[in-house]
Order: sequence, then C-alpha cells, then structure tokens
Amino acid sequence: MAAPYDPDVYRRFAENLRDALKGPNIEHPSMRALRKKAFATSLETANGSHVWFSAVSSRMAAKTVYLGSGPEIVLPKASPEQLGIVEKAPEQLHKVLQLMRTMPFVHVRRQMGDNKEFNPICNLYVCVADPKHYRLAYQWAMTMGDVRKSRPGPEFVMIDVPQEHQLRMQILTIPEHDVNIALGTDYTGECKKGFLRQGMFRADQRGMLGLHAGTKVVRARDRATGKLKTYGVFMFGLTATGKSTWSCHQLGLEAEQGEGTWVAQDDIVFLKRDGSALGTELGFYVKTDVEQKLQEAMYHALTHRSALLENVMIDARGQIDFLDERLGENGRGVLDRRELKVKRGGKLVSICADSINLPPLEELDGVVFAFITRRGTIMPFAQRLTPEQGVMAYLWGESTHSFATVPAKAGETVRIVGTDDFIIGAQGRKINAF
Repeated sequence: MAAPYDPDVYRRFAENLRDALKGPNIEHPSMRALRKKAFATSLETANGSHVWFSAVSSRMAAKTVYLGSGPEIVLPKASPEQLGIVEKAPEQLHKVLQLMRTMPFVHVRRQMGDNKEFNPICNLYVCVADPKHYRLAYQWAMTMGDVRKSRPGPEFVMIDVPQEHQLRMQILTIPEHDVNIALGTDYTGECKKGFLRQGMFRADQRGMLGLHAGTKVVRARDRATGKLKTYGVFMFGLTATGKSTWSCHQLGLEAEQGEGTWVAQDDIVFLKRDGSALGTELGFYVKTDVEQKLQEAMYHALTHRSALLENVMIDARGQIDFLDERLGENGRGVLDRRELKVKRGGKLVSICADSINLPPLEELDGVVFAFITRRGTIMPFAQRLTPEQGVMAYLWGESTHSFATVPAKAGETVRIVGTDDFIIGAQGRKINAF
C-alpha cells in the first residue's frame, strides 16, 4: 500500500498489544463492581435513573481513519485532515502501547449478538486516570450481553483514552487486526460504533451484509383476505434520523385484532441470504428527544430507573426534560429493550420481540425494506419502490447530517450508501450484494 499507510507498523502494533493487555495496571471488575464505580460519578434523577455529562457529545467521523493494507480497507476518499492523521499514526500507536503499559485501565468483556454462528466477543479498555470515565465502560457494556460459553467469536479489542488532548482527537481503526482506538473523546457512541463497525466488516467477510438499520416484526391483517400476516421489517437511516423511533412505533395497528409491531433491533444488523438478520445489541443507545404521545415505548424505557442517560437536561429537583436541548442537541440514553412498553387496556405491555434476530423468509409472509429519508430531491415523501428502485435508494441515500454525526453540518443534505457511514471496503460490493 502506498504512503502514508504502513501495514507493517499496524501488524507489529497488534502483535505487541497482546502483551500490553495483560499488565497489572488493568483491572477487570465484575459488572456489579463496574456499576458501583460508574454510579459514584453520576447524578441521580427523580426517576431513580442516572445521568452523566460528557465533554464530547457526538462521534468524530471527520477524524476517523481506517489503517490497512489496500484499497479494500482504507477510506476511498480521505480528507487532508484524515491523511494527516494516517501519516502520524505510527507515533500515536507507539504512544498507545506506552499508555497501555503504564496508565490505569478498566477492561470489560461482552458479547455482541445472540446466536450460534457469529458472536463477536468485544473487549473494551478505557483509561480511568479520571474516575468519571468508568461510566464509559459501564454504559457501553449495558448495550451488550454476557459472554456465553462455546460461542464462536471473533475477538475484538477497543481502546479508549479520553484524556488525550482534543487537538489530537482521532479514531484509528485497524480492521484486519480487529482493533479500534479512540483518543481524546469521552462519547459513549464512539465505543459502541467502534465495535459495531468491526462487526459489520467481519460479517461481510462471512457472506452476510452489515446494515445500518433497525428491525422489527410486524403483524397486520391482509386487506384482501382478512388474514393476519407477519413481516420482517428493516428500517434504514443515518444516525439520529429515526431508526429507533420507527423500530418502536406501533404504526396505528389494531392490537385488539391481533395486530402489532415488536422491536428486535434499532441500529445494526447482519442480513443473511435467507432473509433472516442477526441482531447485535441487547440494550439500545437512543437519542432522547422523545415525546410521550409520539414515542410512547421509548419514553417509558427512558424514564425507567434502569435508563443510563447522557447529556440530557436535568433541573435542580432532578426532573428530566428530554425536549430541552439548549445545552446540547444529542442527548442519549442506554435503555433496556425489555422496558419498551405501551399502554393497552390500562396496563403497560412490552413491545420487545422474543429475539434480537429476525427469522428467515420461509417463516414470514414477507420482508419489507424501508428507507427513512430526510431529503426530497429524487424520492417523494412516501413511495413504494420496485426492487430495482430499492437498490438505487440503498446506493444513493437521501438523508441529512445530525448533531450525532457532524454537528457543524446538522441539517445539511448528505448521500451515504445505504445510509451507512461505517462501510469498510468497496461500496460497490455491498451494493451488488444487496
């Protein structure tokens, strides 16, 4: 690979990292112990939930680079700033090794997905020289599950050093060695996306298609026959454009007639050729600008005491105001999907699907691919697409930046393949697979 990329440096770093991760300066607490350390730096709300405030409140896409051995790995159109990060990556990687051997780190090991064929084991290492960063490890850990015996892996590593100066803020992804590094950011979403991006890369190599999409099961009465039919639904959308909202939305269906929707995932899934999809997360990391009437299930989950909140408005009495964004426009919360509930017959009923995975097409009456658009230059407000048009929608995308992706460009239009800004490798290959 031509300069400024140096694959030998990345390989040697990955080899040396193995020993650095065994040091006595790295603690490996239980989830209960990690929870206690995280809550020691939180503010408790009137609901009994906990909230933290981060210095960085969005992902740093413009400072993210892929380090690898060829065009199938690296960014196809790196900006001058990104190329500058690549050029200085060797010295940064050397510094990371030194830090891993000397600074205090906390390690938490969790499992992505819940199936018998592809369950990445995710190892997060967070520098906790400042104790408030224990919450990064705990919040992320609550989006994943316990590691189960005899699960196939593969094994991923992510290192987060929030204390790096923000002038040197950067995200270094080394896909071929299953390593991600975040420097200078304390945003939980960076840890989440680091692992999910790597999961998409490895899933694609196994014949699946990593999709930036939410999934749910919808049961609706057929207008022509009057029979209930069951569909698997995929909802594509760029970060903070509606995937969680539409994954949980009840679509005005008649519950008393047996209709309804049950949420499986809200962000990243791995599509298989039989139409099934493997889910990735047990806890959802959602945007918190919710209204009770419009986003009932999400509101109940976010106001439950189990919610882990980030950058939301809390008044002096501990009351939460999700719609007050004067101090930040990307409030976030890790919610327990089991607390996604709606009121029916005076009772709160869960809309959580039995599995985070969607069943294969042979067990369904159909599969629906829905594209959430925030732009109107090609596709109208609402349209039913042919399969060919669906591929074109996946190719071109019609969305906008948000405060969760590029805050300075929030609201500006953007075209991203499959509304997926986590693609590693050739976009054409993913389009053809879709």
